[in-house]
Amino acid sequence: MTTTTSATPEQCAALRNALLALHRQLIELERRDYEKLHGRQSAGEFLQVMAYAESMRWMEPLSRLIVMLDEAMEPGNADIAEAPPVVARRVREMLKLEHSAEADFSGHYQRHFHTSPELAMAHAAVIRALG
Repeated sequence: MTTTTSATPEQCAALRNALLALHRQLIELERRDYEKLHGRQSAGEFLQVMAYAESMRWMEPLSRLIVMLDEAMEPGNADIAEAPPVVARRVREMLKLEHSAEADFSGHYQRHFHTSPELAMAHAAVIRALG
């Protein structure tokens, strides 16, 4: 999906699915780290941590982009042509693997990226979906 052309609904769905898989993988990695420090958590307990813990706020930018795509893909939404290129541009910026990046998301993302083959695969799927 390029940022200069309109995206088809299929391209939007592919990007959304790839972002959701990436998001799920990041949550799983965060859960592993959290449980190493705090012990086993039930799904409900960890959902509360994800929703309210300051330490998990770094994932909000990715969550917001997924929501933007969801809203753009709603039937009858006129923003379907505008939102995907904006999301694509932001995703490209967020997923840069530059060691000099200081943004909160980038720091956490890079730490996980360099230790998780599963995240690297999810990352590659997002890049493919971006085109």
